[in-house]
Amino acid sequence: MNQAIRKLSGLLVLPVLLAALLLLPVRANAVEYECTAELPVSVKLNGSNEELFHITIECAEDADPDQPMPAEEEEGLWVAGGDKVSFTEFCYTEPGDYKYIVKQEKAGTAYMTYDDTVYTVVIRVTNLETEEGTTLQAQVYANTDDDPENKVAELSFLNTYAPPTPTPDDHPDIAEAIENGTWGTPTPKPAAIPQTSDNLPLVSLIVVLVVAAVAIVALVIARKRSGKKNEE
Repeated sequence: MNQAIRKLSGLLVLPVLLAALLLLPVRANAVEYECTAELPVSVKLNGSNEELFHITIECAEDADPDQPMPAEEEEGLWVAGGDKVSFTEFCYTEPGDYKYIVKQEKAGTAYMTYDDTVYTVVIRVTNLETEEGTTLQAQVYANTDDDPENKVAELSFLNTYAPPTPTPDDHPDIAEAIENGTWGTPTPKPAAIPQTSDNLPLVSLIVVLVVAAVAIVALVIARKRSGKKNEE
């Protein structure tokens, strides 16, 4: 009798365990999901200059040094004044706050004032529930070191190129050109002198001189012959 009860109990345990497992909530592991992010950066320029400005990105001091970095980590971004580009291919596989420092390197161009703003960027990765299941999403927040309490709408650097304007006392020719609006325009080349037949009189003169020389020689020879005949 007891043996029959034990067998019956053993048979009942397995369905109960299966039912308990089916009732446990199942949560997707974030490692199985991923999301990507981009970080746009713009450079504005007061003045006119063809320089490409160098924007760099690095991990914040209190960030994980092994956190995901963009494809442009080593080279940085090279941006012309007035352009906007992006750090790309941030790839995240788990939720968290990822912190970066974005700044501009000074190249040392004469008369160029570089924006020395330093941005602290936080890319916050969180779970996102969708009809297909749980995935990840990324949101970007940024502030400046000068005003860490207020978030900025974009990462932007403003540089100024201001070479000195020549004065009439130092460079009267340049100052005059600036005043009349011709400074910076190339000096026109003198028009080429067309080739004509002006060489013709010189050729004719040479011919005349040669003919005259031959005539003089002939005359001298003729006189010598005439003198010899008279002596005979």
